[in-house]
Amino acid sequence: MESKYYVCPVCKSKSLYLKHEASYVYSYLLDSDAPGMKNTEVFSPFLYDRRKQTSSIEYVECDNCKTKFNSDLIHETLEVSNHDL
Repeated sequence: MESKYYVCPVCKSKSLYLKHEASYVYSYLLDSDAPGMKNTEVFSPFLYDRRKQTSSIEYVECDNCKTKFNSDLIHETLEVSNHDL
């Protein structure tokens, strides 16, 4: 069976990862106990009242040389190799 995989054009490594980074602003209502309506006794940061994504980016990164490629250009930038398994 033949399989295709992407190859880093810089170092020729097959070890590529699609990564997604995102930044969020978490909001907690201030009340008489721990901040947030979902926090009653102890503040737990994952029990937020509101979350808003402020930015995000997706890219492909070579695990070997750490070069980053725009994920939108994956077919134009990265080399595709055929390999018999």
